[in-house]
Amino acid sequence: MLTAQNISVTLGAARVLHDVDLKVKAGEILHLTGGNGAGKTTLLRVLCGLTASAGQIQVQGHPPRSVAGRAAFAFVPDEAELYDDLSVAEHAQFASLAYAAPLEDLHTALNAFDLGHRLDQFPAELSRGTRQKVGLAIALGLKRPLTVLDEPFGTLDTDSRQVLRDHLSRLAAEGRCAVLTTHGGELAQLPKVRVVSVAQLQGSSR
Repeated sequence: MLTAQNISVTLGAARVLHDVDLKVKAGEILHLTGGNGAGKTTLLRVLCGLTASAGQIQVQGHPPRSVAGRAAFAFVPDEAELYDDLSVAEHAQFASLAYAAPLEDLHTALNAFDLGHRLDQFPAELSRGTRQKVGLAIALGLKRPLTVLDEPFGTLDTDSRQVLRDHLSRLAAEGRCAVLTTHGGELAQLPKVRVVSVAQLQGSSR
């Protein structure tokens, strides 16, 4: 599903990642751990083709920056990136068209996060936590083979945390996969979760 080989990233004079190898199978949830500055966010962005790196990455056999590669994953950073001039409903419509995904699936995910009454609102009208729920609902509603999430639980209320856990369980059961970072024991009760520190993935630690 996802493979990364010999991934290295240098930012300025700092070597952030060195010779990272990673493989995520269908039906698996990979929980990346590590302290602040360990390179977790950088690695997620590299896997999505958003940060340049040395090495090779394939998502379902395609580079993440290729058309087929981009169509195979959804990514939500620690602060969801929404379009200021699109309402919540228009975000769903845009994502449905861009990914050829059923609009019904996106609305089902929005309703699961209790966003049905927010459809006509714009990002500026939403709290940070609600914006995050919109981003997560859109990504999960797309039902891509790979979902990549950076600290998705951070701003969520208790009910929304459970909704997210339910979606992660479902995607794994359906043979899709996820890579995410999170603090605490949010994933403790989920099946098929593999916990790996970024340090363990790097060449000198393997």
